[in-house]
Amino acid sequence: MKVVMIGGGGACIVCANTLRVLNNPAQIDIYTRRPRTAYTPCEQPFVLRDTLSFEDMFYASPGWFEKKRIGLHTEKSVDAIDREKKVIRVDGEEISYDILLINTGAVNKMPDIPGFEGDRIHYLTTELRHAHRIQSVMPGGKRAAILGGGIVGLEMAETLIKKGYSSVSVVVSSKGLLSQQLDPEMAEKLNPIVEGAGVSIHLSTSVTKAESGKKGIKLFLSSGETLEADWALVAKGIVPNVELANKAGLRIGKTGGIEVNQYLQTSDPCIYAAGDCIEGWYMVDGKKILTALATHSNRNGRVIGRNIHFGNTVPFLGSLNTFGAEIFGTTVATVGITERAAARAGLPVFSVVRKGMTRKQMFDGNQVWAKLIADPDKQTLLGAQILGPREVSRIGERVILMIGEEIPLGKISQYETIFSPPLSNAYDLITNEVDILISELLKAEKSVKW
Repeated sequence: MKVVMIGGGGACIVCANTLRVLNNPAQIDIYTRRPRTAYTPCEQPFVLRDTLSFEDMFYASPGWFEKKRIGLHTEKSVDAIDREKKVIRVDGEEISYDILLINTGAVNKMPDIPGFEGDRIHYLTTELRHAHRIQSVMPGGKRAAILGGGIVGLEMAETLIKKGYSSVSVVVSSKGLLSQQLDPEMAEKLNPIVEGAGVSIHLSTSVTKAESGKKGIKLFLSSGETLEADWALVAKGIVPNVELANKAGLRIGKTGGIEVNQYLQTSDPCIYAAGDCIEGWYMVDGKKILTALATHSNRNGRVIGRNIHFGNTVPFLGSLNTFGAEIFGTTVATVGITERAAARAGLPVFSVVRKGMTRKQMFDGNQVWAKLIADPDKQTLLGAQILGPREVSRIGERVILMIGEEIPLGKISQYETIFSPPLSNAYDLITNEVDILISELLKAEKSVKW
């Protein structure tokens, strides 16, 4: 059996390794346009701030691929997929396959702004050449403008502050930072942290036009303000890269990603797809969504590897929109849907926001803010948003299971938590908030599902 993979992202590498772990003897070949692969793109901002080196990003060497008997073909452009002949065309050559995996990732959203062009415009992608380019221009500037208030924009804002930039401005079209992950009242708690570090935030603002010159770039904002910078970073999000799949006649979903079934097969049963290029679904209700997460891609790869080996016996469960980031020393961990998204979808929800401590201050406790969102009819959690020290990511992982398994609030309230004064509180913040939600149900004279 010949298994051919296009893209070279995490899903390809994990899928190939899964097949080898299962002692599958298939011939495996990966084709990627990158000069190197097997690295973690999310680490690029940390490389640019000198926390890591570019070499630190790599988790597999060429020798590893050889040992695993995986053919790695770098700097190879896949031009087309011929489904009838079951071949891909690579730089004019036809390569046959029995099973094909598409892992083409995503492409950056590029704003349509008059004058916004030239060598003063930069962006980060999964391809390292863009990060190398930013690394080369950073020392020559002290002023930067960032378009977008998502994770890439904020991590790069922190990177530039740490590299000694005197002016870093973030222009955000939405009403708050991390608008896909945080409701307004939680995003507001992030603003003073970012601004306190020296970043200028422009919310509900867009760039209407730009002018590039010898001394920098000038951005004209919808608010009437003008920003002057040495260069600008575009961090407006991404869209699935489905060009190859679309040309091959594979079905594309309404979200713009490649349509796949529960086994991650495309509309062609001989072709699987994974990662940022596919249309996934929300684990709880099956709603179609796009999920650009390294963990999502890796899990896709394992599922596909097992299904190639065993013959479509492992369904992919979907995603819970998990998210984690550390921004100027504050960890943001979210899972599930926001209250704002629920309102757009017409879903009835109720919520609670509370401040707490990880443990008493004399044991080096830290402040935590948490918001829980619940379904009043099912009496289950739908979403959580937590801000605090790094350990809140572990709290978030506990909530992931509560949401994914649809555990009733009444049961969550009675689960014990690990307690010792130096470690935690006897009455932890999540349990406290769940009890508040239960109280709201009782006030509404609803029968609680204990």
